[in-house]
Order: sequence, then C-alpha cells, then structure tokens
Amino acid sequence: MKVLVAQNLLSTQSAASELQKVKIMPKLAEFIQKIPSTDKNRLIYLFGIVVLLFALFDGIITYLIPLVILEHGLSKTLIGIIMSSAAVSGAFFDFVIYKIFKNPVYRRLFIVMFAVSLVYIFVIWHAGSFVLYILAMAMWGFYYDLRNFGTMDFNCRYFPKQGQAANFGLIQVFQSLGCLLAPLIAGFLIIDMVGNKPFFAALLFLVISIIFFILLVLQTRKARQFIPEKPVSRTSLSEEISLWKETGKIILPVLILGLFCTVIDSFFITLGPLFAENLPIEPFDGIFMFAYLLPALIMGSFVGKITKKFGDKNSIIFGLLIGSLVLSFFYFSKTPLMLILIMFTAFCFISVVSPITHGVYAHYIHKSPKARKEIQELGDFFENIGYIIGPIIAGIIADQLGIQATFSVLGIVGLAFAMLLIFTMPKNV
Repeated sequence: MKVLVAQNLLSTQSAASELQKVKIMPKLAEFIQKIPSTDKNRLIYLFGIVVLLFALFDGIITYLIPLVILEHGLSKTLIGIIMSSAAVSGAFFDFVIYKIFKNPVYRRLFIVMFAVSLVYIFVIWHAGSFVLYILAMAMWGFYYDLRNFGTMDFNCRYFPKQGQAANFGLIQVFQSLGCLLAPLIAGFLIIDMVGNKPFFAALLFLVISIIFFILLVLQTRKARQFIPEKPVSRTSLSEEISLWKETGKIILPVLILGLFCTVIDSFFITLGPLFAENLPIEPFDGIFMFAYLLPALIMGSFVGKITKKFGDKNSIIFGLLIGSLVLSFFYFSKTPLMLILIMFTAFCFISVVSPITHGVYAHYIHKSPKARKEIQELGDFFENIGYIIGPIIAGIIADQLGIQATFSVLGIVGLAFAMLLIFTMPKNV
C-alpha cells in the first residue's frame, strides 16, 4: 500500500535507541525496527497496532455487554435502549469537544480516551443495575468519540490528502482484526456465565495498547505535519449551529452514509452476541461475529484499489446493494454453516462503505482546513445518531420477529437505501 508521507520522519533506529536509553522494554524497541518497509509506511502501521490492541479490549467488552445485561433479566428492547445511551453521550460530546480541548491533537485525545477506558471497564465489570449500565454506556460514547476524533486528526495531520481512503482501509484492517479476534477470545473464556476471565483479558489488551501508544508518540515527534498544531477558534452555540448547517448542506450525502453504516453496525453489536450464543456450535459460538468482522479485515486492504478503479460513488452504491441483497436471505437459512456463509459474503461487499466514507471526510478537511472542526463534529454526530436509533430499532424488531428475521429486515432496508442512492447521490461525493 502506497502512502505518501513526509521524508523527514523520525527513523525507526532513532526511536528504538531512545527507548533503550531510558530502558523502556528493550524488546519493544526491537519490535519497532521490524515494522514493515520504509518511513512512508511506518507511522500508519504503528498507529494500526495501537488500534488493533485497543479494538481487542473494546471488542471483548462490547461482546460481553448484552450478555451481562441479559443475565440480569432485562429484555432485548432494554438492551437496545441501554446501548443506544452511549451514542447519546457521544452526540452531546460532539458539541463540546472543541470547548473542552483547546488544541485537539490526537495525543491529548488518546490520553483521555485511555483514562476513560480504564474507568469504563471497572464500571461494567461491577455493574448490576440499570443506572450503572447507563453510566458505563455514557463513558463508552465518550471514549468512542475521542477515538474517532483522534484517528481523523492523526491521519490528516501526518498524511497528505492522496490515498486517504487507502489509509482508512488499512486502519480498518487492524481494527477489524482486533474486533474479530475479540469474540473468539471472549467465547472461549465464557463457560456458563460471563465471569471474570474475559474482563481480565480485556484489561491486559488495554494496557498493552497504552504501551504502544507511547511508542507512537516517540515516532511522531519529528514527523512533518500537514495540519498546523494550533488552537481552534471558539464560537458561541448559535454560531456553532449556523456553521453546522452551512457545512452540513455541502457534505450531507456523506453524513447520511456515515449514519447508515453505524445503524448496520449497531444491529450486530446489539444482537450478534445474543444470536451467536444460541447457535449449536459451542465453544465456537464466537465464529458468528468472526464472520461479520472478517470481511472488513480482508476488504480493507483493497479499498484503495477498488476506489481507484470504480470511483467512490460506484464502490459505495454497489458494495451496499450487493451486500444487502445477500443479507436479506438470512432469515431463510436453517443451518449454522449457511448463516455464517451468508454473513461473511454480505459483509465482503458492505464493509467497503465505511472506510470510503471516512476517506471522503479526510478529503473535505484537506480541501477546507478551516472547516476541519465542523466536518469532524458533524461526521461524528451523524454516526452517533445511527448508534442511538440502531440498537433501539434492533431490539424492538428482535422482540417482535426474532433476531434472525431482524437481520433480513436490515438487508431489505439496505437494499432500498442503495437503490435510492443510485438516483440521489451526486456524481462527485
């Protein structure tokens, strides 16, 4: 994968020698020297490792949440409401992030993200009431936003606008690898009840992610920045809303796509673990979520080539169209193998939509750096709306029709949405 980066990045050998001087885990210093290829790729690969480890932590806890809530006797609808509350806090945070962080560089955002994550895991671990689950979900929405803003800032800061879709595709590979391994790890650690073992595993991955984040900061100290590191301008709430309206009119098609991507994801993080635990394939029940997440890992590597050949618009529409058509047959499948195969095939197409969407956001930021704040806020706000409405709708439909039928309904809606995009999406998104 070709990523254009400044030539004066801090060398691997320099970062490794600094780590050895201060005696911070010499083996990690050796690991940096083995990160692939050239200075052009090194930053994005090291960032990807941080994302992978954090995704293992986040993926294990995400898999556990509906299970521990169900163990306390709550319905699927209440599970959806609880999980959607994370996005409510995230949507609120979109309004205030630039008031909290005067200079929202990825380093500051990730430091706070790690701190909140440490508190979050212990709250979930010991939660037993509706109120505590809502509090934990608020923390989840908070650190999820921090991760999104930090990822966007990192890419726009250290990489030029060419190849942004490919960059986000590579990040999706690392994130998907962590997310697809997480259910397998959690599934093996859960016997009859959730217990403590999966929480210990999640905490371990979080700590290792923090260590690699420190290595990343060392690597970026002398790297060329394409966005100046300066405070953003402050605005009043009325001015902020006005700027959102102005920017939103321009990027509305991409915002709607981002929203729909998170609706799809929210259906699976809400209902997927519940459906997987009922499949007669123990102790391999985590393989269902594996089949949902693996396509993002595979297809993320090809996003750059796909968009180069077919363009952003065609890649989005036909990826969603074909994937949704396959998913709509989910209800009619009777064997676990066929269910897993349909899931895998559908998301081999659908999984290309999200990285392309984030790549377009990055293009807009490079084209209009003064609107960076509004573009990031709006993109994340619409994604949070998807995570608010998605789990609630998923829970209600599942209580009425069953989980298997719910996934087919999602496929039918995705098919209709893709056909609508054919006629409404502008040629140049």
